[in-house]
Amino acid sequence: MDTSTTPQGFEDLVGDRQVFFQEYFNRKPLLRRGALDGRARDLVSVRQLDDIVAMETVSPAYLRIAKDGRGVPGKAYTRTVSERGAALTETVVAEQVYELFRSGGTVTWNALNHFLPAARHLAGLFADTFACPSEVVAFLTPAGKDGYAPHHDPVDVYVIQIEGTKDWRIWEPLPGRRAGKASHRPEDLGRPAIETTLRAGDVLYLPHGTPHAAAAKDQVSLHLSVTVEPRRWRDLLADTVQHLLQAPDFDGFPHLADPADPADPAGPGTAAALATLTGRLAGLLAAMDTAAETARLHRAGRARAGAGRSREFERLASADALAPAALLRRSPLPVEIGPSDGARSALLVNGHRLAVPDAVADALRGLQDGRAVTAARFFPGVDEARSVHVAQGLTRLGVLETADPMRS
Repeated sequence: MDTSTTPQGFEDLVGDRQVFFQEYFNRKPLLRRGALDGRARDLVSVRQLDDIVAMETVSPAYLRIAKDGRGVPGKAYTRTVSERGAALTETVVAEQVYELFRSGGTVTWNALNHFLPAARHLAGLFADTFACPSEVVAFLTPAGKDGYAPHHDPVDVYVIQIEGTKDWRIWEPLPGRRAGKASHRPEDLGRPAIETTLRAGDVLYLPHGTPHAAAAKDQVSLHLSVTVEPRRWRDLLADTVQHLLQAPDFDGFPHLADPADPADPAGPGTAAALATLTGRLAGLLAAMDTAAETARLHRAGRARAGAGRSREFERLASADALAPAALLRRSPLPVEIGPSDGARSALLVNGHRLAVPDAVADALRGLQDGRAVTAARFFPGVDEARSVHVAQGLTRLGVLETADPMRS
């Protein structure tokens, strides 16, 4: 699917980024009428959902059905696939899903970004913005039917209405970030803070813990919910410490003895070793380049499963056909360039160690500022064919990538 007409930036969904984060994020709901007018249907269609249901090995984990505000047991629309009498896997049964939908059930597709490129692109926008996991969920509700009973989710929810219309009741967000999803009785929640109808192209933001309920009107309703759970400081700090603990100093296997047991000679030694190692860790934390670590955390958060489109097959195929005039630049892939032994320099790329001529290492350093060079001139001092050959090898490894000449 061509994603050129789908949202190209987070601002397409929420409007002015600064206003969103200052006034709405983690505070109150935001409704943007017509934010994706004419583009919402490019994200997903009812026909595509038919195609997904028709797959013969769709795991039941990807699909849920709710009827009359309650979940339908999975055994009502699944079966076991077997081969030669041996059970292989559980899968959904399309006709049983359709029957439940015809009788008023709302069908929910989890992790739609695992199936559709446009949904994967959408998840990528949120990964770029929040550097944390996100999931695209589709809700298909029959005309005139409620979806789920009033409830709140333990994540931030960004709703995009795709087809039809849906009535929403939204209550004030609950205090604090509550763990887990929970249902509510309308009489306990009181009067909704917002009652509105979403139409195709409308976008609604619900902060974490906002009770809500939705019902389709006079036609089938399809909407997407992008769920996001930003990482807390404790999550980021745990990631940083875990990264620092990869140092060889922490590779040992201690015998955890009771330090108070005089009969165990390892006890005092273990406590002393722990004191030494915690001191080393504290030293690493104190000496850490926080700007570089922030960038690493952001890269790690963006590189989540279910977001982005690597196009790796396409990239490798283009590397095999690299032309001398092809313009190349450094990719975002981290590369460590070691010292020279007088003729060759060591490279560390994705855990792989290799040695390259010093001129190649210098050429890579020269591209660190975003500049680009043709494949024929990448390796100075050698003929065109050898330069292209070396450039091809580094492109296959992901160190180099083709550059848009208009941007270089």
